[in-house]
Amino acid sequence: MNRWPSGGSRAILLGVALLGSLFFPAALRAEDGEIRMAPDVIRTLGIADEVLTPGRGHRIIRSNGEVALIDDRVRYVTARSIHRLSIFGYVHNIYVDTGDQVLAGQVLLTAFAPDYIEAQQEYLQAIRLEKITEKSQRTHSLSPKIREAALARLKNLGVVDREIRRLEATGVIRRYLKIRSPLTGYVLKKNVVDGQSINSGDRLFVIGNLDWVRVNARVYEQDLPSLSLGEEMRIRPPKSGNILVGHIAYISPLADPRTRTVVVRGIFRNTPLSLRPGMYLPVRIVVPSRGTTLWLPKSAVFLSGGHRVVFVREGTDRFLMRTVTVGASEEGLVPVLSGLHPGERIVIRNGFWVKAQFERQKSS
Repeated sequence: MNRWPSGGSRAILLGVALLGSLFFPAALRAEDGEIRMAPDVIRTLGIADEVLTPGRGHRIIRSNGEVALIDDRVRYVTARSIHRLSIFGYVHNIYVDTGDQVLAGQVLLTAFAPDYIEAQQEYLQAIRLEKITEKSQRTHSLSPKIREAALARLKNLGVVDREIRRLEATGVIRRYLKIRSPLTGYVLKKNVVDGQSINSGDRLFVIGNLDWVRVNARVYEQDLPSLSLGEEMRIRPPKSGNILVGHIAYISPLADPRTRTVVVRGIFRNTPLSLRPGMYLPVRIVVPSRGTTLWLPKSAVFLSGGHRVVFVREGTDRFLMRTVTVGASEEGLVPVLSGLHPGERIVIRNGFWVKAQFERQKSS
């Protein structure tokens, strides 16, 4: 079974094919300002081309950004009272510390709270009252409302349904209120210790969900016209080879008068945890080209005689050398500033074979 050689052997065969074509005018001919190659030689050398069209490519805006929490993914855990008392209660036990990962509904601490004891008593009394007044048409309609009000007090204190059902079933009043996490995330701050007195409204914990985070980058004023919401934003976490891709969700309407920059915010998925609030990292914003800009692969541009040139293919066997002016390279693509027109076919692969023939033409 015949196989096409690879590596160095293939390069040698291609070279032989080209050198052979030099001695056969039917295969390759050179004229002033152009060369001609037979189609079978072009295929053998792997020369490829494509039609030049406007709008292909993008440019990169480079900046730096800081990882931050998303506001609606942060919760303050507070002591909630049903009365306007100066002291809500006393901390009995604390079960988590700063940095711990917690689940929604997980108990963070227990506290001795007179409000909680009173609310349980009121609820049990409302249940008993409802049973007593079941047969009285005059008072029966009021009993459910009294029970609903007592139930609302318990829920306002953060008592969950299963604890309320247990209270109904057992009638046992518990001394310590369980204060739970409102969402899954991490304990960002802990402001209490065992035995501490707490007041209604005190911030006991700050819980943050880091499954999604935002990255705040600063972009110079001159780059703003090319930006819009939804543009792709790329970051690379420290000591990681992975590039995370997010999208612009916010462009500030205000500019910093000192730095002449504007805050641009991207949203990123953060599972597993690789971005931590406070991190400072490089940011790349990918801006698709708009308008009539022509883009070429960087590998299609060659240097000849001190000028940048590309090779234009006309027909099946004719190649022209064209001097061009190009801009800065962006991820393997360069914008064409002058020298080419839409619809022309440009050699994008193995153009060095074509360049070799033009160099040979000059020296002959």
